[in-house]
Amino acid sequence: MRTNYGILAFAFLIVCVYSEIYTSIQRLTALAEMESKLFQNFEAFIERAEAREATIPENVTRFYNERKKDLRLDDCLNMAHPIRAFYLVYRVYNDWGDVMNSLISNQTISTQTTVADFRSLYQSTVSKLGFWPVQDDVSGLADNVLRLWYTYDLDMKDILNGEVASVGTRPMRAAEIEALSNTAGLVRMYYHQMMLLLELYNTAEKETARSRLRSKISKTYFEILTKKISMLIVPTIAYTDFPRHRHHFQILRKAAKTNVTKDDVNDLLVPTTDFQKLCRGSLKTKKEESKLRCFLRETAIPFYFSKEEVVNVEPRVSLFHDVISGDDIFYLKREATKKLSQSLTSDGVNRIRISQTGWVRDPAHPKISRRLSRRISNTVNLDAIFSNRASPVEEWQVLSYTTGGHYGEHKDPLATEESIWEMTEEKQKVKTYFMRYQGQRIATWMFYLNDVQAGGVTVFPKLKARVPVVKGAAAFWYNLKPNGEIDQRMSHGGCPVILGSKWVCNKWIHESGQVLKRLCGKTYESEDFYPEKYV
Repeated sequence: MRTNYGILAFAFLIVCVYSEIYTSIQRLTALAEMESKLFQNFEAFIERAEAREATIPENVTRFYNERKKDLRLDDCLNMAHPIRAFYLVYRVYNDWGDVMNSLISNQTISTQTTVADFRSLYQSTVSKLGFWPVQDDVSGLADNVLRLWYTYDLDMKDILNGEVASVGTRPMRAAEIEALSNTAGLVRMYYHQMMLLLELYNTAEKETARSRLRSKISKTYFEILTKKISMLIVPTIAYTDFPRHRHHFQILRKAAKTNVTKDDVNDLLVPTTDFQKLCRGSLKTKKEESKLRCFLRETAIPFYFSKEEVVNVEPRVSLFHDVISGDDIFYLKREATKKLSQSLTSDGVNRIRISQTGWVRDPAHPKISRRLSRRISNTVNLDAIFSNRASPVEEWQVLSYTTGGHYGEHKDPLATEESIWEMTEEKQKVKTYFMRYQGQRIATWMFYLNDVQAGGVTVFPKLKARVPVVKGAAAFWYNLKPNGEIDQRMSHGGCPVILGSKWVCNKWIHESGQVLKRLCGKTYESEDFYPEKYV
């Protein structure tokens, strides 16, 4: 296991800012461009050193040859591929760290002119970048690859050969596979952890490596199984609860195996969820699909019709096509990019949500905000115009998902938010002024700002519904029932992006301002009413 920490090895750097690189396609691309320039300088350094017959450490030469081979095999600058992104950050954090450590710590060569020149060029290049990957970035990108494997049931051989969705890069090296396995253990993906270790063992050529991996496999398997049982240290459990004691003994005997097979590892496989099944494809029956329709739906403007595609009938989930122009998409992405930061959940940073968030404030961009808000209002007959007090909507939330990025299953209404008829002065006065007396999030309108190469669909597991990513379209659904209760059926999530990136823009609509716009129905259990021509 490596003890090198890239950022510490470069103590001579002037600027080094911590950043969550693994969630940002922009930072990954910038890092790839920087590393490409850095390697060009490194190549010139190697050529000058060889011309002067200077001493070059063996690991530095090995890294140079491997990196040059990568350039011949692959486009190292394209971060749309999840495995390529993992290679980049792993290489920058670990391999470049080894190289610089060797050049700095070796007393024989550290004072050579060629080394000093390269150190100066390196310092200049990285200082311009302004950030550097840390171990969390390596683990985060490894986790992204594992998430794709698990969610889409990808073939392990394809992943190890650098192939995802029929798009390839170079094959993984042993050290990279082991790093992937270690991350799988950290995120409790034990089946994937053991499968990677077995693959490493079966492909290892040297007996020393096989012996180390054999020992690691046995130890890891024992730790995984024994985590599932409590320690038998209480006499009452150990000596009176005989069925439980017998069960624990059987687990311990199985965990103590020294020859772990693939059949043993298959027992660790976790059942597939409906969320994952929907990410892979439709779960609706032919009969259910036959009820789905597309309409030219009337709006508040008599001569303007919206293109509605119904992806679930009851409760209704719709995709409205051609509702935002290319110019407006460019504007939102440009303004949001200036403010992007790692997305948070109610628990802070969490692997359930891997993306970057940028808020575009309505008052700061009045023209585009009013134009898009009116379009939403005209289409779904809800007040979507931002207000400085008791605003019926929140500001524009723009989200950028890198390859492997996703948002796990969740509901949009906030557990801490009060319904409009339950609001108290005590809770409302602590909020931002425009957010006071908004009530709950009654509905969600989500623009899709780009097409995705593969993956990234929005799914509703309880409805067996999935919304495809279509540039210029917008998904719409109600989060509350007509009676005001949170609709538990509307739990949804964003599937991991397999290739490329995904941009969306949310406009959450609140209860405030929706009086007489969405009627309650004749009974407490009533659903939303739609004219017969739209059913």
